[in-house]
Amino acid sequence: MEKSNTTLRRRLTTAAVVILRIVIGATFILSGWAKAIDPWGTVYKITEYLDVWDMDVPRALVTSFTFLLSAWEFVWGALLLAGTYRRVSVIALLLCMAGMLPLSLYIAIASPVADCGCFGDMLIVSNTGTFIKNVIITAALIYLLAHNTRVRQLYTTHTQWIVGGVLTFYILLIALIGYNIQPLVDFRRFSPGTSLLTDESEGEEGDDEAEAVYSFIYTRDGLTRSFTADQLPDSTWTFVERKLESGSENIDDGLAVTVDGEDILPDILMPDGDTPLAEQFIVTIPQPYDVDLSFTNLINDLNDYIAERGGTLTAFIAGDSAAIDRWMDISMASYDIYRVEPNLIKELARGTSALVYLREGTVVWKRTLSSIDPAETGRHAASRLDETLDPAPGKMLRYINWSLAGLLLLIWLFDLLLPREKATAPSPSGPSASPASSTESTDK
Repeated sequence: MEKSNTTLRRRLTTAAVVILRIVIGATFILSGWAKAIDPWGTVYKITEYLDVWDMDVPRALVTSFTFLLSAWEFVWGALLLAGTYRRVSVIALLLCMAGMLPLSLYIAIASPVADCGCFGDMLIVSNTGTFIKNVIITAALIYLLAHNTRVRQLYTTHTQWIVGGVLTFYILLIALIGYNIQPLVDFRRFSPGTSLLTDESEGEEGDDEAEAVYSFIYTRDGLTRSFTADQLPDSTWTFVERKLESGSENIDDGLAVTVDGEDILPDILMPDGDTPLAEQFIVTIPQPYDVDLSFTNLINDLNDYIAERGGTLTAFIAGDSAAIDRWMDISMASYDIYRVEPNLIKELARGTSALVYLREGTVVWKRTLSSIDPAETGRHAASRLDETLDPAPGKMLRYINWSLAGLLLLIWLFDLLLPREKATAPSPSGPSASPASSTESTDK
């Protein structure tokens, strides 16, 4: 009877370990992958935390931490799921939770940010939900710390270091592409295939409580005032910005280019009034003082290219009138420049400066200006430059993912030819364990 109970407990422990490996490992894989796929979004979220705490940290350090955090979560989560590095993987993830758990408690109480950013823009979790999730994860990891070595791993100690290296290379490659070109998967509102021309009828059919209400900030003679949409001042006042007072821009609102309190984006996309232009370039500059000035020549070349094809190039800049005047002066721009809210620019395209290609008002592709070879504009001036510059993120991601899957499969098949270590079984009689149950794995 005692032997039967011991066998049952052993089976239950094994089942619990396997289930927790899958659930907790997959959670960290998802969290790390979401951060790596859109590193700029993670940088913006970390900066949001730092701004709340009045901490001025160089962006290079924030970016480095973003890469480290995403790789740490993804790699150790994947190793946990595979049962590889059975001790170290649990300890590594517990170290991560040692910081995440108190942080999530803080944001659940104080709500300094709208959401934690755990899963980037892929999955938004409330602050309270994040804290509850982290409590469950921490408890599960503590259980695994005691029992994880009692269940065999997918890869042996002979090859687990290769698996760790392959996973690290994969996630850093994903992050580098997302940072230097654009995220390979776009979870934001203005992803490729999305029309920037909003359907006004959608807003009328929506929930009135969710309707966005704005105030419009104007200035005159050093005085700054806020006005409602139906009480806009006369032309002696200078428009500064539009602010969201209630509702949510994420529900019905799209991209907006506000001039004197009116959204003129339809006029930009449809200069003739009825039909959007066949082709357009939009240059996004969320931080005009951080842009490499050498890009001004590239932008002018792109403007010449699209103009020859009957399209237009428009620049969206986040900044005051002084920033726009400075940009016009140094770039010698012959294209239109408009001030757009920083968050909208960052959502439209990632990077300090980026190029968005539109076809009939619909986003086709986007990429950072730094990823464009200036020589391409001359080489393909009379051909399909718009196709040449398309980074094809979906195709690129499929190739990378299949390569990872193939490598992991090959390593596993090779691993089958090697001797495997026995898992550390739970002792049926306390300290006096049987020889089979006391066999220690060489896994670290």
